[in-house]
Amino acid sequence: MTSPTIRSGSRYGSGDSLTDWLLAHRRQVSWALLALAVAIGGLWFYQRSRSLKQQHAETAYFQARQAAASGNLPLAVSELKKVATRYEGTRGGTQAAMFLAQNLYEQKKHKEGIAELKRILSSAPKDFLASIHTLTANGHEELSEFGPAAEEYKAASTATKFPGEKAQYLAAAARAYTAGGKTAEAKAIWTELAADETSPGAAEAKVRLGELSAKPMST
Repeated sequence: MTSPTIRSGSRYGSGDSLTDWLLAHRRQVSWALLALAVAIGGLWFYQRSRSLKQQHAETAYFQARQAAASGNLPLAVSELKKVATRYEGTRGGTQAAMFLAQNLYEQKKHKEGIAELKRILSSAPKDFLASIHTLTANGHEELSEFGPAAEEYKAASTATKFPGEKAQYLAAAARAYTAGGKTAEAKAIWTELAADETSPGAAEAKVRLGELSAKPMST
């Protein structure tokens, strides 16, 4: 009886076996490599395009600011609108929209400025959110809309990652609530700030709480 032949290694355990498999499946391997190359190329192209868009947005934003610096507000508004719309979601586009809102505020067009800020809120880079909420609050205050202003300041306090800024935004919200006659809401914020001795707003918070406690609360 002859002894059975024992093959060393698994089916693909040797170089010859792997070579044979690659030859047998060369079409599938070629397509897989092509797909990988396309995916890598597409990713590079996307990142490159995004980088160029960011650069173009920054350039367009600073060019639009030159129109504002010349004192021609109507032209500045027109150019800033173009940049803010075309490059929405980029840093340059977001800066253009914010500067556009400020220019609209200077022309007493606070509602239009607020609307522009609301438009970009969902697409803006996260590190701009606190500033956008604050600028929106400024517009509401100019319209004596103190309740919405306070809510925007509170949103800014949530958006920022800096404790000092958070306290400043909360204090601004409390002042807006007070200006709008919402002393209960203001007192709640001042109480929160006063409880944190390390907060830069703690000292003012204690003073404001004393002022609010000295007069009847309104709703």
